[in-house]
Amino acid sequence: MKDDHLDHLIGAHLDGSITREQHGELEQRLLHSASDRARFWQEAQTHAMLHAHSQAAAPIPLAPQPPPPQGRSLFRMGQWRPLTAAAAGLLIGLFSASLVFGVVVPSLRTRVELLHEDFESGAKPAVNGQIPLAPGAWSGDLTELSEARGGITPVDGRHMLRFLRADSEGQTLPNSFSSDCFRLIDLRSYQKEIASGKAMVRLSALFNGDPEPADGPFACVLKLYALDSALVEERQAGTFTRSIRERMLANSSTTRVRLDSIPQSWQRADNELRLPAGTTYLVVQIGVTNESKQPHARRDSFGAHYVDRVQVVLAQIPEITLP
Repeated sequence: MKDDHLDHLIGAHLDGSITREQHGELEQRLLHSASDRARFWQEAQTHAMLHAHSQAAAPIPLAPQPPPPQGRSLFRMGQWRPLTAAAAGLLIGLFSASLVFGVVVPSLRTRVELLHEDFESGAKPAVNGQIPLAPGAWSGDLTELSEARGGITPVDGRHMLRFLRADSEGQTLPNSFSSDCFRLIDLRSYQKEIASGKAMVRLSALFNGDPEPADGPFACVLKLYALDSALVEERQAGTFTRSIRERMLANSSTTRVRLDSIPQSWQRADNELRLPAGTTYLVVQIGVTNESKQPHARRDSFGAHYVDRVQVVLAQIPEITLP
């Protein structure tokens, strides 16, 4: 017999919307019921296969939900209370399959959430046009924290990040067409994992917008840059005057996910980067670009574009066997 309530709990876990109370209930059911564990395994495998073949830009409808306490998502990987030993042993492959890149990895311990940003801390990004010199803050082009606006509601809590212009405070760049925000992440405590050559980071974010049709089209920007300590230290000391692109160890870019201009749905975009040995810092870049081809039209103003729930995950991935 189909158990709709169990399927609802499993579905909430797999799509990341599960609450603390639901997680406790699901854990107990999986601990004490072999049939429930079998159902979880079946659903997790299906979810992983669908995720691996889904389009990155598939619209994500927002169902009305009461906000969790303090307006923050309760269930983040780095904050979860660990499952009991029995549950972890039974479900270790399942959680890995459903949460890490759509492929199975050896264990939960190989997946670390480096960043989960829903812009609820109240910390405003700096608008100096620069990549941050230190971890823990956003900076870049002109942006602002925004509450619900123009029919667009934040994914989590009360706030989202609004892109305003393709330049920074005190600077005008009329030929620029991308508004970007950056964050520096410290990876020095993960050197053992990175040295293996199997470490990969995945950046994901939800985008939304409600621009005038004649102003676009617009696309999401997600980029990752792997850096070493020497470069970051030189920037902090003020002695680094070259472009980061000249000294980065590796980078990856996603810039072709078009926004659909449907304010009732958020679109997910993803980007991945395999980290070279020696990577000690990661630069995350999120933004929106105006891809209009109208001649002589300025593309440096935004204002109706938003991002929310920015996540960065570090995981170990198996080698791909070559023929």
